[in-house]
Amino acid sequence: MHQVFIIGAAGRQDGQGSLTELDKLREQVTEAGLKLERLVIDPLKAGWSSPQARNHFRSGCGPLEALAYAHTQLKEGAFEAVLIEGQDAIKTGYSREERDQLMQEVFGPDYPLPEAYTDLARSFCHQQGLSFDDFRKLRDALFANYRRSAPKVEVEERWFAEITELFRGVDCANPYTDYSGSLLLTRADLLGSFDLSNPPIAVKGVGIGFAQGDGADHLEELADYWHLEKAVHYANLEAELEFAEVFNQGQALLEAYTCYPVVPLALLLRGDFVQDLQAIPAWLEQHRLTLKGGMNLNRAPWNLPALRALIEMTQALHNNPDLIGGVHGNGGLGYKQGFAILGGNP
Repeated sequence: MHQVFIIGAAGRQDGQGSLTELDKLREQVTEAGLKLERLVIDPLKAGWSSPQARNHFRSGCGPLEALAYAHTQLKEGAFEAVLIEGQDAIKTGYSREERDQLMQEVFGPDYPLPEAYTDLARSFCHQQGLSFDDFRKLRDALFANYRRSAPKVEVEERWFAEITELFRGVDCANPYTDYSGSLLLTRADLLGSFDLSNPPIAVKGVGIGFAQGDGADHLEELADYWHLEKAVHYANLEAELEFAEVFNQGQALLEAYTCYPVVPLALLLRGDFVQDLQAIPAWLEQHRLTLKGGMNLNRAPWNLPALRALIEMTQALHNNPDLIGGVHGNGGLGYKQGFAILGGNP
């Protein structure tokens, strides 16, 4: 079995950033005579229920699924190099009507995502014995945690108004941005084929967990988040470590999936970062859930937040070579969960 490394990671948002270095690495793949496999994260315009093309991935967990597939195929020697890429111009590539219509395809126009996640949060509170008032306090503590990672990002006061019983505008993702990004991966035995400006970053482990279904008919199962526990467990098994333990000791970075507070709360519980909900406020005072404010403040469009998270985690590990990093992905109303552990050089 081969060890797998990320050798290139780059993103570009609203005209800022460059993919030039990654394009140069793609040229080196060709020059070395290596076969490049392309995995694509679908944009919003692909639709939610349309047939999915080969090597295409969809949902907020799609980038983690693509990474898991690439990791397995590279480890087994089936692939030589893999490019995971995605681009979406949510800000400039759609009319407002087209954008809204495509987003409504997930559960239909009568069940928008904020309402679906509010129902999910209600089920979560019921299962955990948590009052709605206490949930809101945790919600506010989560956003305060994101802001500490993005102190210069200004938020208009209107976004603090509640849009549902349990969520404010700031508690949801802000996808209205244009973003493109790519990851390039290869095997340990092929690293000598490349002239790298940054050290390769190991893919230590990737875990994926699936619920039996998604949407209103599966709220109780989704709110239990057992499949998120499974995703973290599988990643830990592959990486031969307990990520939460390493993180809580200050030896790791984390990028949680922060759209709707119920999701990072579930990660903290099911990922064993805390033993119970009562421990979360103190934990949030000591640790950071995101690198740059998460999906709420850092933004990324539709299916791409976890790809951006993987790219930015790779870049952060270049600057912190003694640390490891964890990235979480969440698909749909949570029916797909993914967790990746990165870090370490050859």
